[in-house]
Amino acid sequence: MSATTVALLVAVVLVLALGTSLVVVIANGRRRDAAARAEAARLAADNHALRERGEAAHETAELRARMVAHVSHELRTPMQAIMSLLALLDDHSLPLEQRQQHLNTLRGSSEDLLLLIDGLVETAQIDGKRPSPRADDFSPRATLEQLADLLGPSARKRGLELRAALAPDLPPRLRGDRLRLRQIVINLIGNSIKFTRQGHVELRASARVEDGVAQLAVAVSDTGVGIAPDALDKLFVEFARVGDLSLEGTGLGLSISKQLVEALGGRLDVDSEPGVGTTFRFELSMPLAAAPAAEAAASADTRPRVLVADDDTAGRELLVNALRRGGYAVDGVADGAAAVASALARPYVAVILDVQLPELDGPGAARQIRDVRGDVALIALTGHTEVDVLGRCKGAGIDAILIKPVKLETLRATIARVAAERSQAIDLAVIRGYVTAEDPAFVPGLIDVYLREAERDLDDMHEAAGRQDIARVAQLAHRLKGSSAGFGARLLAERCQSLYAAACADQGASDELAAVAREFARVKTALSVERTRLISS
Repeated sequence: MSATTVALLVAVVLVLALGTSLVVVIANGRRRDAAARAEAARLAADNHALRERGEAAHETAELRARMVAHVSHELRTPMQAIMSLLALLDDHSLPLEQRQQHLNTLRGSSEDLLLLIDGLVETAQIDGKRPSPRADDFSPRATLEQLADLLGPSARKRGLELRAALAPDLPPRLRGDRLRLRQIVINLIGNSIKFTRQGHVELRASARVEDGVAQLAVAVSDTGVGIAPDALDKLFVEFARVGDLSLEGTGLGLSISKQLVEALGGRLDVDSEPGVGTTFRFELSMPLAAAPAAEAAASADTRPRVLVADDDTAGRELLVNALRRGGYAVDGVADGAAAVASALARPYVAVILDVQLPELDGPGAARQIRDVRGDVALIALTGHTEVDVLGRCKGAGIDAILIKPVKLETLRATIARVAAERSQAIDLAVIRGYVTAEDPAFVPGLIDVYLREAERDLDDMHEAAGRQDIARVAQLAHRLKGSSAGFGARLLAERCQSLYAAACADQGASDELAAVAREFARVKTALSVERTRLISS
């Protein structure tokens, strides 16, 4: 073999060896790259899992913190009530009736606290999970009045007035979540008290009933600082605070209220004007509930019914409780407008009006009531003895004026006396004072003459009114007033005076004329009965 051939073979072997080495190196590099890529993928997956676990842990911690905040806020509501009531009960000068009332409220707040503790999981549900509503039979009026009594001291401590204007036609019983309703209203009133420096906070409630279901409308308004339009969007955001940040608060109250209203199927709305005040309102749909047997029996009783109108909650409740013990069925309202609405809707024998009522003062309310009802006794309570105040009361048709402080015995006696006078179409003592033994037919004949002339005057009044002869209406009304007063028909005489005044002022007198006609029908019946008795005796 030649040297050339050997050299060529060596070269081939070297090339093959180098190629094999290169292949091995490339293969090893690829394996290392694949292993590196696999390790990188594993590390990325581990990092992603770690991030997910971290985010989940953070979200869990955040949810746990929010849950604690929610639960804490809800527990503080009844706890604040209990602490406030204990402070009130520490006043040893409280009358027994008020102490009993506060104890009853304290018992209710303690029961509410127990219900909250039992339902912590439900009440702390968030992120779209709504608390399950309860279904209790309750009195909306009693529930809301209790809240006004409960939070009234907090308002007065800040120099504010807490008013409760509850419609007289609120359903006596509803079926719904009383506990959540209390929480919502307490949160809203508490918020209004916090952001109101002067003026008042007012709780209003009314209801529309259709097919056995009530739409309960509740509103809380204040004369506070108001809310800027650009801040309204943040108002119901959790932990968001608007307005005066120096005031104590967590930013949870309105958020929780909104969630609870929505959980009960309603919507919480707000209207606000900076420097004027804010109103929160919501509506809840609740079916009517049957009254318990004891309440049904009480509502069917025949006790005379009295209305007490006083914006001082403690004073109003004291009168209500005292009159109930005296045998009356009693309702209470906090302002003059509510007094008028209630007096025209229910058959009260007497309405007791504080002279200085909000919305519409006592004389103003009395005048509107008297324009429609002549049969109800109107009694004013006042601390003023000025002649002009007393004159305004008398001019408004108020029957009796009692100067504070009033003894309960005096009030009861006044109600009994004035209600008896108002319920009678005629004063029989006046009629019977005309009777003489010498001429027993004299008074029956006198009654005949009065009735005949009164009917003629009434017919002439209608005719004159039809031809717009207002002067003639005034003349006839004045004449009938005098003759009616002579027969003890006090209410008819008052109706004639109102008609005369309207005619003299050239005002429309159709309502006054109709009132005269209605009252004359009562007088005619009463006089006819008395005439028959006198003839047969």
